[in-house]
Amino acid sequence: MTALVVRQPTVGRAGAPPRTAVASALILGSAALYGVSPILAKIAYAGGVTPLSLLSLRATFGGLVVWCGLIITRRLSLPAPPHLAALLTLGLTIVPFQVLTYFYALSVLPASSASVIANSAPVHVAWMGRLFLGEALYPADLAILAGIVGGAVLVAGQTPYAGHVLGLVALATATLASAFYLIAQRHLVRNVPPLGVLSVVLPASAAVYWAAGLAAGQIHLTMPLPALLAVTGVMVAGSLASFMVLVALQVTPAARTAMLGMLEPVVAVVLSVLLLGDSMTWLRATGIGIVLCGIAILHARNLVRPR
Repeated sequence: MTALVVRQPTVGRAGAPPRTAVASALILGSAALYGVSPILAKIAYAGGVTPLSLLSLRATFGGLVVWCGLIITRRLSLPAPPHLAALLTLGLTIVPFQVLTYFYALSVLPASSASVIANSAPVHVAWMGRLFLGEALYPADLAILAGIVGGAVLVAGQTPYAGHVLGLVALATATLASAFYLIAQRHLVRNVPPLGVLSVVLPASAAVYWAAGLAAGQIHLTMPLPALLAVTGVMVAGSLASFMVLVALQVTPAARTAMLGMLEPVVAVVLSVLLLGDSMTWLRATGIGIVLCGIAILHARNLVRPR
């Protein structure tokens, strides 16, 4: 696959990276899709679907869609060897570890709390982006970050949730792994197109899920219709969201991407209240307002002063 080196957004050229406004919209759209996923996962779990079955199907579906896209666009060559090695390493280690720990925590913790705790990742993305990518935040951005994370804690309502220690440990490690993966994605999309990234990462992680699931006897493909529909929704939402984030990361710094992605727990909590019988308190409503205001301010700053 021809390497794509991204320097600055260019308007009017075929295949050019999206402008800042479009990139922000893609991130917000992906966050909404990711926010739907834990709700659908809870429905799937209620139907007897195991986390490893769900993740195996999710990664396999995503990989098939990506490779069909590569076939249609006639870009079947793999990334250059150095990038291929990095992508394989991510697909076989960081990605399955991060996703599996999160979806395991989701099976034992409330969907709203799990989503919010996991999405404290922007705090880690901020210092990792500075350390590994040299992407520093302005003081105003740091203030917005603090406000968004604080609002997300109010949204959680049940945080800290002490009902399952192992679930909380899994969430903590998943949060760090998620932050590191976002940093790695931001670095890789400077040289590898989004479909090229997913064409390696998804099949590699799918192999890990299938191997682990078969070894543990946790692959069960027979499921009732509601669970099947939920699994299908997770597969579609996850695949589309992953691609949207990678496209946006071509022009958006990692920390800002993570901050805009805080729309995810808001969506997860609202849907949890509407569909799973979770409670909506005034603290949660206040937190939702804070998160949305922070995202709106950040989006406005991106339009005025894009990086």
